[in-house]
Amino acid sequence: MKTYLTLIYPLLISIVVIGCGEEEPIGQTPTESYPPEPISNVTSKSIPGGANISYTPPTNTDFSHVEAVYKVNDQLSRVAKSSKFTQSITVDGFPNTNPQKVTLYAVDYNGNKSTPVETEIMPLTPPYINVFESLRVRADFAGIFLEWENELNKFMGFTVLKYDEFGDFIPYEVIYDDFTTFNANSRGLEPIETELGVFVRDEYGNVSDTLVGLYTPLFEIELDKSDWKVANLDTDVPFSTRNSGVSYEKGFDGITFQRFNTGYVSQQNASSSYKLYLPHHLTYDLGETNLLSRFIYTPIDNWSYKQGGIKVLEVWGTNDQSLIDREFNGAYVWPDGDDPNVTNNWREEGMDGWTLLGTFETTKPSGLPGTQVAAGDNEFGELGFEFNFPPNTPPVRWVRWRSKEVWDNTLYSAWAEMTLFGAPTD
Repeated sequence: MKTYLTLIYPLLISIVVIGCGEEEPIGQTPTESYPPEPISNVTSKSIPGGANISYTPPTNTDFSHVEAVYKVNDQLSRVAKSSKFTQSITVDGFPNTNPQKVTLYAVDYNGNKSTPVETEIMPLTPPYINVFESLRVRADFAGIFLEWENELNKFMGFTVLKYDEFGDFIPYEVIYDDFTTFNANSRGLEPIETELGVFVRDEYGNVSDTLVGLYTPLFEIELDKSDWKVANLDTDVPFSTRNSGVSYEKGFDGITFQRFNTGYVSQQNASSSYKLYLPHHLTYDLGETNLLSRFIYTPIDNWSYKQGGIKVLEVWGTNDQSLIDREFNGAYVWPDGDDPNVTNNWREEGMDGWTLLGTFETTKPSGLPGTQVAAGDNEFGELGFEFNFPPNTPPVRWVRWRSKEVWDNTLYSAWAEMTLFGAPTD
C-alpha cells in the first residue's frame, strides 16, 4: 500500500504599502537545507513481531524527530516516528522471526534528513502466530465455537473458510477479536459433517496457516416462547405493577423497545411495603425440557445502563419437579418461620437444589462506570446482549433469571425480552 502526499503551495500575493518606513517582508520564509547529524549508539531489544530501538540523538538545535523506515512484508512498507523528547522508537508488524533491516534518520524542523543509519533486528514470534497457535475450534450449536489467547490485545481477524457449490474453499465469515471474551461463534450451518478452515490475519496483512477440520454442528432453534409461563414460585421476586402495561409475561412476548407496553420489570412498587433487594430472581417454565445453547437479554430501550439495566446476571435451571413443588402456592417453608409475604422483610432464599448454568456480565463500549454513557453506548445495549451457555450445560425445563448487580443504584432489574436458543430433548 502506498501513501501519496500532495503539497499545495500557497499563492504568494505582493502588497505595496505607500507610506513612511521600510516594507515588511511578505511570503513564505525560506528554509535552510542543512541536514542534522545522524543518530548514534544504536541498540535494540526484541519484542513480538518487532523491536524497541534505542539511540543517542544528535545535538543539533533544530533536531525534531527520528524516523524508522522498514518493510513489513512484500506489500507493505512503514515509517515509525519518535519525538525529540524520547531516545527510542518501536518498529513492529514483521511476519516472522527472520533478521530484519531498519533504516533510521534524524530529521530537523525543516524536514531535512540525516545520512541513514541501518540496523538489524531479530523480532520475537509475531502476535498473530501466537494467537493462531492458541486457537481451538470445536463443533457447536448451528456452527463452530472458536477460542484463542491474545495476551497482547493486538487486532486480529479470524476468517472461517467453507467450500461453496463450485468446490472452492472461500471465506464464510470473518470474526474480529473484541479483546474481552477471546471466543466467538460462527453459526448458520446445518447439523451435518462439514469441512471448515480458520486462519488468522493481523492489522498489517500478515496471514497465518489455516487450521482445517471436519465439524458436525449441533441442531439449534430459537425456543418457542408460546410454551413459556411465569412460574410464580414462592421465592420469586414479588411483582407490583408500576404501570398498567408492565407484566412478567411481557418479558417473553417477542416485542421489544416499547417501554411499559412490553417491558418486564422485576421489582416491588416503590410505594409498597415490600423492601427492594438484590439479588433477586424470577422463574420461567419453558413447558418442556430443553438443551440450552445461548440466550439474548434485550434491555428496555434506553435503559441498558440505568433504571434496572442488569450488569451481572446468573442463570439457574432445574429439571426437578420436586424443587418446583416445594415453592409453589405457599408450600415453601421459610427459615425461622419468617415468611416475607407476612413480614414484608423480603430476602434471598430458595436457591438450594438449583443448578447454576452460568454467570454473565453486560459490557459498555466506552468502559465508563455506573450510569455514565458515551456516544454509541445505548445503541450498543439496545442491540441486546448475547451469551453462550458453557459446554455440557444440563437440559432443564425451568429457568431462573437471577439479577446479581445492576448498573445504577436501584434494587430492581428490568428487561424487555429474554430469548433462549437450544433444542428440545423430547
